Amino acid sequence: MYSFTKHAIMRMNQRGITRNMIELTLNYGKSIKDKIALTRKEINKLIKKYPQLKQDFIKLLDKGGLILVVKNNYIITLYKPKKGIING
Repeated sequence: MYSFTKHAIMRMNQRGITRNMIELTLNYGKSIKDKIALTRKEINKLIKKYPQLKQDFIKLLDKGGLILVVKNNYIITLYKPKKGIING
């Protein structure tokens, strides 16, 4: 279970990211160093694999995907992936 920093909560509100979108990213995203990423490409695959979650995945797809930066069970910040850039 992850907790949120004040910064992460502020970014959630600014960017219109819901806790459900974060849960989807935590459950289905790929870990890359200190990040958990769920890209548009992966979301499209997941829509086919989990049709019962299609509506939830589409909302996340509309945001362009999501990257969470995590450390010591805290979500530090979150943002939309830039084209072709996940790690860094």
